[in-house]
Amino acid sequence: MGNPARSTDIYNTLTNRILTWAYTPGYRLTEEELCAEFEVSRSPVREALNGLVSSRLVIKEPHKGYMVRQIDLREVNELYDTRLVLELAVVEKLCEKGIDMQLLSDLKERWQSLIDKLPDVLGFCAKEDELFHKMLCDAAGNLVMSQILGDIAQRIHFVRLSDITDPDRLRITCQDHLDLLLALEKRDVEGAKEIVRRNILWGKEKVDSAIKEALFHAHHMA
Repeated sequence: MGNPARSTDIYNTLTNRILTWAYTPGYRLTEEELCAEFEVSRSPVREALNGLVSSRLVIKEPHKGYMVRQIDLREVNELYDTRLVLELAVVEKLCEKGIDMQLLSDLKERWQSLIDKLPDVLGFCAKEDELFHKMLCDAAGNLVMSQILGDIAQRIHFVRLSDITDPDRLRITCQDHLDLLLALEKRDVEGAKEIVRRNILWGKEKVDSAIKEALFHAHHMA
């Protein structure tokens, strides 16, 4: 039996490489090379690879082994459509039940500080954006929605990396988040929905260019 902690470490490392396009779509993963790299037996490597298959980051082909999934443009657009439906439901729920005032205050302070630190904070804003939306979803109290949105966030991470790439765009994103928090504080459900819709549709419009940009950088870094 494999070491669960070791297989989890390998899974997390490989996931990060896929999401940051260190492994581009079509890249082949072999058990032999991974066993040598991580200095482990086949068992934890195989568990990690099967986990990546379950997460739809990797496919397993008969007689060929494991390969990073190709980008499906239709699928990515449908992920954005699904995300929009769920996040509209999240803000509706938060307006209905009210948002925790301490959480609201903390998020306001965080996003105002990001504006104040421009342009030095560009490098980690994709993760900050993901965390912001996750915290709101968690606050709504629906664990199933949180899990689904977490999966979607992972699979569209590369678009976020391409989306927030300059101070002007980050400033707009920060302001969108601050405006959304104000709408939630006022329980302005229609105002909150409009901000969410605008924010997510901007990302969806970037899908095609994000794929091209990620491929360009990945090939030039290889």
